[in-house]
Amino acid sequence: MLLKDKFFRVEGTDVQDAAHAVFHVTLLADCDCYRGHFPGKPVSPGVCNIEMIKECAELLTGKDLLLAAVKQCRLTAVATPAVCPQLDVTVTAEGTGDGYTVTALIADSGKSYMEFKGTLILNQ
Repeated sequence: MLLKDKFFRVEGTDVQDAAHAVFHVTLLADCDCYRGHFPGKPVSPGVCNIEMIKECAELLTGKDLLLAAVKQCRLTAVATPAVCPQLDVTVTAEGTGDGYTVTALIADSGKSYMEFKGTLILNQ
């Protein structure tokens, strides 16, 4: 399931070069992901954060990608659409033969929510 425009919306992008960009996103509180995780006190599920990173990497690279490996994933704080609806997703995607080595950070001006390192491969 694609989460862009359901779970989050990209409000703007600062592209630094072909391998690095910062996506300014808004968490969309009416998404079913939040209603089920947890009712009354919604939080952004880690798996949805990883999917958001993957979809931002696809926007950066212009390629349809699949998650092949997670080398590191640190949830450093709880993101919620009520407390921190605007986030920055910083993505670096270094090309490999069949995909990309991706490092990413989900943060706002005051705090980091997730650090990610992994491999995304071309969806063929």
